[in-house]
Amino acid sequence: MKWTLRLLLLLSINCGLLRSQDTVKVEANVPEQSAEKNYNSGLVEIGKNNFQGAVDLFSKCINQKPDFESAFCNRAVAYTHLKQYPEALSDINKAISINAKNPDAFFNKNLIFFGMHLADSQSVALDRCLSLKPGHPEALYFKGVLCFGNGDFDRAIDYYSGAIMAKPDYTYAYNDRASAKKAKKDYAGAIADYEKALTLDKSLVFVYNNLGTAYRLNKNRGKAIEAYSVAIEKDPSYLIALNNRGATFFEGDDYKLAETDFETLLKKNPQSSFAYNNLASIALKQKEYKKAKEMLSKSIQLDPANGAAYYNRGIASQMLHDEEGSCADWKKAVELGVDGAKTLINASCTN
Repeated sequence: MKWTLRLLLLLSINCGLLRSQDTVKVEANVPEQSAEKNYNSGLVEIGKNNFQGAVDLFSKCINQKPDFESAFCNRAVAYTHLKQYPEALSDINKAISINAKNPDAFFNKNLIFFGMHLADSQSVALDRCLSLKPGHPEALYFKGVLCFGNGDFDRAIDYYSGAIMAKPDYTYAYNDRASAKKAKKDYAGAIADYEKALTLDKSLVFVYNNLGTAYRLNKNRGKAIEAYSVAIEKDPSYLIALNNRGATFFEGDDYKLAETDFETLLKKNPQSSFAYNNLASIALKQKEYKKAKEMLSKSIQLDPANGAAYYNRGIASQMLHDEEGSCADWKKAVELGVDGAKTLINASCTN
């Protein structure tokens, strides 16, 4: 009998830093001096993450100098951080009307559409950015993100590779190209890219997690556990890696260590539906069906959309001779996208 363990696979998408402009030189005894001072002060506030303060300063600047392109660009940056997307879009369009040849303005427009979840508009803005600057690394990266989201992993890899060519130390492009390779089951290529990302920045905990998953999929559990362990050591609150290490122990039939990881996860996050499901998977292996069913009911209570928990509870119910309950749970699992439950329904359920 098969049961499902929930393994979280993390693709980290770098949302990118919004592009702000450089400071401008303030000349003495020039009528626009006050506008430029406010502009430079606005950049300082962006650097301090005081985005509303930046908006106020850029607004003063624009009132004093209505055609100040960079002030419109950077007020759009501040509005985007504040998730005031209509205002950001209005400002970036004004900046573009003043200067339609600034690639970073179109890149920032892409980020506004990113925040608004308008992928098609985002792609148009990126294409315009790249027409002005074909080697714009962040624009190439975001085109890769869009392709990845559409399941076009080959084109995603091409764009990520372009971003890396333009910016050889682009850590996030290596990470995400690795994730695209992993999606194509090129596990060796994924491992190489994740490891390259870590040579560039060893602080990125999520990359260790992703590397662990690539090793796991490549049937190298020892290396997977090693990578997950580094992630956990660097950030004990990074529970995804703890869950995934437990899952790897489980797959290697090391139920005691798996149980330790899942119990630790549950102590750190008592609301973890995954932890209850995964502990129940161990109970099923050990034929503790009543215990498993109780844990799975808790898992479902915490997350009614956890299809794996319904699948597993159906198995526990069947082993406890509750045929009606098992069939009801498997049907729910199918509704939630667990296709494997169809086989059990066909084999065990009459309608």
